[in-house]
Amino acid sequence: MDIKGFCVEHAIDLSRCGVTLVGGSFNLIELDISPAELLILAEEDFQRGGLSALINSISNTKRAIVCQMDRLLKSFGCESFKLDVPEKVARLRGLGLLAPELLRKIVKLRNTLEHEFKAPTLEQVEDALDIARLFVMSTSAMFTPFEDTLEFSLRKASVPHPIKYLTAGLNREAGSVFYTVYVYGGDGYNSLSQCTIPSGHVLFDQLVKLSASLMMKYNVDQACKDFDAVYAAL
Repeated sequence: MDIKGFCVEHAIDLSRCGVTLVGGSFNLIELDISPAELLILAEEDFQRGGLSALINSISNTKRAIVCQMDRLLKSFGCESFKLDVPEKVARLRGLGLLAPELLRKIVKLRNTLEHEFKAPTLEQVEDALDIARLFVMSTSAMFTPFEDTLEFSLRKASVPHPIKYLTAGLNREAGSVFYTVYVYGGDGYNSLSQCTIPSGHVLFDQLVKLSASLMMKYNVDQACKDFDAVYAAL
């Protein structure tokens, strides 16, 4: 049963529920070569100086950023290796996992280097490294750990309701990433039934975005509105 049918069966409208974070410990996956390792290579290239080293530094800086994008996206079940960089950025935006506009500058700089054969300046390489460090470190810090479990509780109603609240927790099993949704009755201790929301479902991204917004206390109202709009369209 999908989430819409699940909620209809239990007479729950998630857009009319209050929502809070109740913890969790979802972590990022590890790749064979980490973004931090690529950053170190970029920094070593920068320290050596000279045109060849600066060009290598820019290349490794972009690799570090793209590697972190892939790490984030693959952690949430997205086959990111099949996407180009603009598609990765759009997907990260949809998940609410920081895709700063500054990243475009690094991509543009390397594209200029590759396609127009313009050498980067020392200042450009240094700025790119700073942006890459900020992106890699800040997004990694969100997952120590990522609070992935949301609780949706019924707002005070004029008539009693058999359901007390609903939880949605993020899971990763055998390469599959999904939310497990449990619904709880009046005692609030034993779940009555459950369903899953797989990665790729339109509501999956909104749940991740809602968790990220609540964790950072940033754009929470907008994240709630986006969730309500997507839920209403199911």
